[in-house]
Amino acid sequence: MFTTQIHLKVLAMMLLCGLLNACSQTPQQCSSAIITSWSSAHSQITQDITTLSSTEFQGRKTTTEGARLTQEYLIKRFTEMGLQPWQPTFAVPFSFQHQFSTVSGVNIIATIAAKNSSNRWRVITAHYDHLGQTASKMYPGADDNASGIAGMMAIAAQWQENPPLDDVNLMIVATDAEEPGLYGSYALVTLLQQYPLMDIELSVNLDMIGHPDRRRAIYMEGQKNLSNFESIKPLLMQQTQLCIRTHHTNLLSGRMKKSDWLRASDHYPFHKAGYSWVYFGVPPHAQYHTADDTIATLDIDFIVAVAETVYQMLSIDKLTKAP
Repeated sequence: MFTTQIHLKVLAMMLLCGLLNACSQTPQQCSSAIITSWSSAHSQITQDITTLSSTEFQGRKTTTEGARLTQEYLIKRFTEMGLQPWQPTFAVPFSFQHQFSTVSGVNIIATIAAKNSSNRWRVITAHYDHLGQTASKMYPGADDNASGIAGMMAIAAQWQENPPLDDVNLMIVATDAEEPGLYGSYALVTLLQQYPLMDIELSVNLDMIGHPDRRRAIYMEGQKNLSNFESIKPLLMQQTQLCIRTHHTNLLSGRMKKSDWLRASDHYPFHKAGYSWVYFGVPPHAQYHTADDTIATLDIDFIVAVAETVYQMLSIDKLTKAP
């Protein structure tokens, strides 16, 4: 998750909640009785996160050896699933200016073509980069954002096996350089704009979906881009019993105040370009951007439920509002 937009908010929320014990003044908790039906997804998600957050991958910082290993792993996984590259290869390089230097990043982009020829597209993004390592510690980034990558790949595997819509193409994008400034997503949007015949109906961004708060809810932004969301929401929750909340709150100045999560992750470049988007994630937690963000702190059943929920949402034909 993009560092500068939310780090101070996280610290303020944790401090005030601890001092004032005011976080108990929250809406009614959701049921924790999550139901999942993707029997094979649990082990594969666990394997993906274990690999991506391992010491070998060095925290996956952009331009490092860990980033290169991550790219190789993602390409291997996409190939094993039978996905196809959108461009000549899965690896799509880009460059950006950061701290007075030109930096190179690599997005990994795969597609699942519609059964019937169509210009309809839906896009899933999840960033694979994280903070890397220093001389004294390594930042595993299990929740941020190996969890989103693993959930995205679970959705892709299910879509490849059971495509729910015959005339919708699916694009799966593991973005790079999200942490320093959403650069991979900006590069992706710029590239998409070069294909005006592609009807990008919706972009779904998964960023931190593995460490739920005590309400065990997945938080969603961008619901205004969906058609009849209030009718869709209970149907999605019925499938897995996963609670979906549509706003984030944090305690500021002794009162609850809605937070602006629009600029926090890779959905923002899509928003700026005028594409419809939704974002799924959990609130920042004590392990966020620390060396303790390990797979041991994650709820794998929760990740499976999020993946199933997103798949069910993407399976709806008339999902977004007419342009």
